Amino acid sequence: MIERKCLKCGTWNEEEKFCKSCGAAIAPDAIIKEEEEAKQIEKASKPKDKLDILFERAKGSKYLFVRVMFYSAYSVGIVVSAIGSFLAYLIVWTAA
Repeated sequence: MIERKCLKCGTWNEEEKFCKSCGAAIAPDAIIKEEEEAKQIEKASKPKDKLDILFERAKGSKYLFVRVMFYSAYSVGIVVSAIGSFLAYLIVWTAA
């Protein structure tokens, strides 16, 4: 028999997932689930950064030139990242 004390109202409950008096989650799995849902809601309601909005607009622009420039810059970024990763790998490999 497990007794849990509600963190909000202080009522003792027996083998319940939610408090009998206030309805707050008292079981560890229920608390974790509520926290994850709250984080997802907060993340969804958070406004996007200006840079993210700019990238989305450039990616789906009606102007061909803007889309070509976006994908060209994106491709250059990927190539530079790949070269940097390879160089970092070589540095670590030679140090070992």
